[in-house]
Amino acid sequence: MTVTEFISKKQKSWNELEALLNRSRGASAGQLNRLGYLYRRVTSDLAVARRDFPQDPCVSYLNALASRAHAAVYQTSPFKRGTLRQFLLFGFPKVFRENLNFIGAAFLMFTLSFAAAYWIALSTPELAEQIVPERFVSHIKALEDGAWNNTAAENRNLFASFVMTNNIRVAFLSFAGGIIFMIGSVYILVLNGIVIGAIAGLCHANGVALALWSFVSPHGYIELTTIFIADGAGLKLGYALIAPSFFPRKRALTDAARTAIQLLGGCVALLIVAGIIEGFVSPSSLPPSVKIGFGALTGILLFTYLFAVKAR
Repeated sequence: MTVTEFISKKQKSWNELEALLNRSRGASAGQLNRLGYLYRRVTSDLAVARRDFPQDPCVSYLNALASRAHAAVYQTSPFKRGTLRQFLLFGFPKVFRENLNFIGAAFLMFTLSFAAAYWIALSTPELAEQIVPERFVSHIKALEDGAWNNTAAENRNLFASFVMTNNIRVAFLSFAGGIIFMIGSVYILVLNGIVIGAIAGLCHANGVALALWSFVSPHGYIELTTIFIADGAGLKLGYALIAPSFFPRKRALTDAARTAIQLLGGCVALLIVAGIIEGFVSPSSLPPSVKIGFGALTGILLFTYLFAVKAR
């Protein structure tokens, strides 16, 4: 492709980006999303131009255009411009869908480690008991048919607060672990999958699976999904360091971090909801069938929100 053909092919999107930049302060949510998309396109075009036509004036033009777009996208970030509500309602599901490859990889790693540990616990409970912390093993053996958590009603607000902060901490650790070339994120996710799978398998082996699942179901769909999202954000960071494409690693990491932080911000909001449910609904005296049904409903609502909500 010649430089003339390159410019002719790309000029329309460059002109659209320039037009959006000239009115970005009064842009709608849909236009801001379009601005972010065109910014990613122009940075890709700039990388190609630098590689194939390094002496052509189009490189300087694209560099200036990309710089303007970078500033506009940064300034209109949902965490900088007071558009948090719009982001949570429409932006977060869009960013989630755009990064399903990383989130799906996190889900797959967790599922495989969970399934392996579950099978070990069923076939060799003694080995699984070496994986699970002693306090959980003792708790499982003492359960019989009782509730998994018998938190008193007056203490549930304190429990909910503890759960929220703990889950947010795990999400941040999963996210931050990605900076070590994805190793930290993979380690945290697989370790959690093994421990949770071993606990679930031991509950099954001891005949108290209903006590576990009736406690986990109300909040579990939201909580586990957000862990996958946070870990997927960490994997995105690590992948930017491993395979930066045409960009220097610093630039690739900066671009990946912008998206990853948006994913993490949405996770924090979802984990607050999960913490409230885990503090008040999960340990309540509601029948197991009601708790499991409530959990299924939260799952339907969550996945409808993530997969069906479109940006305005």
